[in-house]
Amino acid sequence: MLTLRKVERYTVLRDTESITLDPEKFRGISNPYEGQTDKEFIEYINNNMQEFYDDDELWDELDEETQIQLGTFLEPEYREFYNSAWKVEDSFIECGTIDDRENFVTNETTDISCQ
Repeated sequence: MLTLRKVERYTVLRDTESITLDPEKFRGISNPYEGQTDKEFIEYINNNMQEFYDDDELWDELDEETQIQLGTFLEPEYREFYNSAWKVEDSFIECGTIDDRENFVTNETTDISCQ
């Protein structure tokens, strides 16, 4: 007797509503943006998103328009716009055992990327 399972792999891309931010509004705050390029600004926003969310004093340094725009990212509503499963199934079969914690332990697979 063999224990088998079928595994499906897929990629999903989701996005939020687009927002518009003025980098200059982030220059005079206690955690200032100091970059010059678009890439530096999006990295600044990405790296500081949690701080904007957690630090009420920093949040209050932003004007209301900027708070509304950033709020879209802090509590996002996503829209799925791509799913690879819509086009083709990418699946494989594994052979293995179930361990003491009910986890599947793979011994053999038909997945080319794992061999």
